[in-house]
Amino acid sequence: MRTTSENIERVGAAGVGWRTVADAAWLTLLLEGASYPAALWSGADLRFRWTNRAFLDLMDDPRPQWDLLGMPVRGFLSDTPSAVRFIDVAYTGQAFTDPEYEYRASWGETTYWQLGYLPVPGRIGDPYDVLLTAVDVTTSVNERRGVEAETRDLRHAMGLIDTTVLSSLDAEEILQRVLVESTEALKADWGWIAERENGSWIFRNVHGWPVEMIGLAFKEDELSLPGLAAKERRVTYAAGMRETEKAKRELMERHDIGAFVLVPIMERGDVTGVMGFCWDSATTLGDAHIELARKLEVSLSLALANARAYESERRITRSLQSAFFTAPQTLPGMELGHLYHSASGGTNVGGDFYDVLELEGGRIGMLIGDVAGKGDQIAALTTLVKSSMRAQALQLPSPGTVLEFANDLMLRGAEPDEFATAFFGALDRVSGQMAYCSAGHPAPVLIRRGERPTLLGGAHAVLGGSGHRRYENSQTVLDVGDLLVLYTDGLTEARNSHGDLFGLDRLLSAVDKCADEPAEVVPESLFLSAFSFADGHLKDDIAIVALRRTGVHEEQAQGRLELSLAG
Repeated sequence: MRTTSENIERVGAAGVGWRTVADAAWLTLLLEGASYPAALWSGADLRFRWTNRAFLDLMDDPRPQWDLLGMPVRGFLSDTPSAVRFIDVAYTGQAFTDPEYEYRASWGETTYWQLGYLPVPGRIGDPYDVLLTAVDVTTSVNERRGVEAETRDLRHAMGLIDTTVLSSLDAEEILQRVLVESTEALKADWGWIAERENGSWIFRNVHGWPVEMIGLAFKEDELSLPGLAAKERRVTYAAGMRETEKAKRELMERHDIGAFVLVPIMERGDVTGVMGFCWDSATTLGDAHIELARKLEVSLSLALANARAYESERRITRSLQSAFFTAPQTLPGMELGHLYHSASGGTNVGGDFYDVLELEGGRIGMLIGDVAGKGDQIAALTTLVKSSMRAQALQLPSPGTVLEFANDLMLRGAEPDEFATAFFGALDRVSGQMAYCSAGHPAPVLIRRGERPTLLGGAHAVLGGSGHRRYENSQTVLDVGDLLVLYTDGLTEARNSHGDLFGLDRLLSAVDKCADEPAEVVPESLFLSAFSFADGHLKDDIAIVALRRTGVHEEQAQGRLELSLAG
């Protein structure tokens, strides 16, 4: 198919004189049988003068040619831009090419044409005649647009994959989710992940492949897809059996695949894993496919390095936190539930702590607190305060005395800007009598059966604030069925997007709603209320302990009777 410029050269080489009507007639005769559409407009008002059969077929106009002849260009063409181009060419004598004109036929088909607007000298004093030629470029346009759409889709997919990579610090979760998303984005028939272990490559995850393939292993020294990626240490791919590299051809033949892309997963400079994508038949791997694979290589390697570091830090954190939050699995005569949530996602050790412990004489101790301070020393101070209070609670019968000891400890060992809040209560499981003392800690919530929740009063100054203080005990009674909720200030200080606090009123309302639930699920229910209120954005750690007195077991009553007789 000749282009517009080639048409000009052909006509010019034939010796056509452009200055006469006879010459224009010769030109139309020359193009009458052309396979591509052509038409001519001429005269002062650019009237439609001539068209070949290919142009009429394209226009799909039911009117005969003689009805169209003489029609001005503005009446013939429905779109204004095309009419304006005719006028510009006619009055400037400058040719114009529209490389991609979209034409929609009456039956709904859309085609694309390269239009050439050629100025043809006509009568002296008139504007140029305009010869329009059209070359069908639908196939090339559709191919190009298909590639562009695929590129956009793959780049969009890479954005989603990056979001997946950033949304988790769990290495296994990252690999599995990225495997699924990447296989779908690349339109591969199946994808897999192989890991290096004990001198072999072992398939650990698959997508679009039978799960029985999990566990498939290849020795490191034998030719395999993961082994090839490890050897190359870069994104490796092949498409079609025309591949020139022998190893790639052999792998495609062995596994009966038409194309593959291999992405090495690097950790500390070594290839520890490979993510692979395979196509059953030959496929075209464009620049966008390889671009996605290379970005995937970088994103995965960085994400997994972060995940491994996070997991190591989290193990250390969990070890420390296990000392901060202790409670027995069961307590005779009591229901118990407890929860801790780190606002940092579990990688930092905060100052919250709690403890539930069995004391002499059938009593239980309930301890909760929050150490305020800065820097890495907060963990050491929290451990010191919590462990010392536990030790004193096992020896001293008075909650106030336990807090006085903790206050003296803070005065001796804490920095001037460090302090702590704490609550300690000792409950007699047989009588329900409870002595308690609070050092500046948020007031616990007590809800009695059939009543509204209330706050326990009697708070004293924080620990470590200033000088030696006396901490007096307060008294209350927990009847059978009563529920006591202890918590740290991260619960009430959760904020929503408007800056409003969750606060005590919402806490009391939330406790009221879950009053009939088992104590085991109360902490989670209260946490979810605050978490939802804050739209999932918590700025402080939260610790919650819930206890409900359920009754006196026979062995407890018998033990109390024996103590009484012994006294």
